[in-house]
Amino acid sequence: MYSYYARQPIYNLKNDTIAYELLYRDSLESTSYSFFNGDLASASVINTALFGGDPHAVFGGKKIYINFTEKLITNGIAYLLPADSIVIEVLEDVRPTPEVMTALDNLYRSGYKIALDDYVVTDENSEFLNYAYMVKIDFRESRENIEKTAAICRKRRIFILAEKVETQEDIDYAKSLGAVFFQGYFYSKPIIVSNNNITPMQSTFMRLALKLNDPNTTLRDVSNIIQTDAALTLKFLRLVNYIRFDWTDKIQSVHQAVIIAGINKTKEFILFNGLKELNDTGVNEIIVTGFYRADFCWQLARAVSNDKNFYEEMYLCGLMSIVIDHQFSGSDDVYNNLPFTDNIRSGLKLEDTLAGDILRAVLSYDKGDWEQVDSFAGKHGISHDTMARISLECVEHSNVVIKGFNLEN
Repeated sequence: MYSYYARQPIYNLKNDTIAYELLYRDSLESTSYSFFNGDLASASVINTALFGGDPHAVFGGKKIYINFTEKLITNGIAYLLPADSIVIEVLEDVRPTPEVMTALDNLYRSGYKIALDDYVVTDENSEFLNYAYMVKIDFRESRENIEKTAAICRKRRIFILAEKVETQEDIDYAKSLGAVFFQGYFYSKPIIVSNNNITPMQSTFMRLALKLNDPNTTLRDVSNIIQTDAALTLKFLRLVNYIRFDWTDKIQSVHQAVIIAGINKTKEFILFNGLKELNDTGVNEIIVTGFYRADFCWQLARAVSNDKNFYEEMYLCGLMSIVIDHQFSGSDDVYNNLPFTDNIRSGLKLEDTLAGDILRAVLSYDKGDWEQVDSFAGKHGISHDTMARISLECVEHSNVVIKGFNLEN
């Protein structure tokens, strides 16, 4: 399923692109915001742009400006994202309630930069200026409003961004009022980007919500549930690499990723994706197949290796193979951009390595390609009976998982 967003560059006085604003779009043909629910629109943008791919490759390390509604400000969604890479845009219809101001104060103290979008200063909203790194002034506003707001920004030494500038006259006028950043059709129209998003299962979120509200829950409990869902696993690993600003870092297991993120950020991620992705489709057979493959790979790794880390790698390899099958082409670029170890990549590419042998054997067993199964069994000294027993155990385990999902739905 494809999701969309638009990105529009933000320029400095030297006409260099220094950031991108992300905007909701519902199709490749869409030219403007067309969603009635601002909360879900911003959630969709965050999910698609930041969790649906490699944001460092897409945005080149530049700042990312994201619209935040009142609800998204107060519910802590921003803490999912690293403070030094995003700018929180407070939308013009956000009210300065005590809850909002407390949330902005906490974000400000945590190092997040805050911009006021389409801002015109009034007695009611002037308190926002205490936290503003930047004010974005709509240059289609009346000159009275533009000049009043710009004068206050200059006095308080708040950066001014002139938005919706369309002519050289707009630029010259904005510069005369102290604007140092610019955004609008004069420079560039928003470019629509699409991502082939994968959707985590509803039941996974339900199970995680129950676990995350249990004070006795451990990080291992959480990672065990996450790794039963291939889609959620990939999104979560992308999040962890994004937090660490190292897309190429080697992650060996979901449990390692949960430890890196910590229980609070993991909880925020789960609940956020739950808001965005919950649906009524029930258990996804594709994900169940991924779980079967993961378990089978793990069991075969145990049978041929004494390296416990390798077992975990092969679990991820089996789980992610289902995502590769259904979401991506098989180009080397796809594998190289995934946040996995060399063993996992080698397995996914079905190379002539132990990892590649294991996944190839699992896929061959599933397809009934007994010649390949015999080749693996002979090469690694596993009997046919052992292979059959392991496969049956994995099928039974998958059935237990399905039953557990159904009981909790």
